[in-house]
Amino acid sequence: MPCDKCNEWVELNDTRESPLKKGRMLCRNCFSDEYEVKNKIDEIESIQYMLDNNDPEVKGNRLGWKSNIKQLRSEMSSLGYDPEEYLR
Repeated sequence: MPCDKCNEWVELNDTRESPLKKGRMLCRNCFSDEYEVKNKIDEIESIQYMLDNNDPEVKGNRLGWKSNIKQLRSEMSSLGYDPEEYLR
């Protein structure tokens, strides 16, 4: 069966379900990339939540935390994923 992202043919038992789009089956390489992107999304959302709620951890260094978000978004883009598509 072909990977739903790269179309590389792989054995059915070598596919994994996408962590970003349920029902989409991926080869190991594409799954690895999406898993990494999913972790970046979770981290961005966690940082944004802390910023939105004035968490004590971010006080005094809000710009640093915002810079972290910018870096994570850049890393998503470098993996070929549009942050705007996956972030609320």
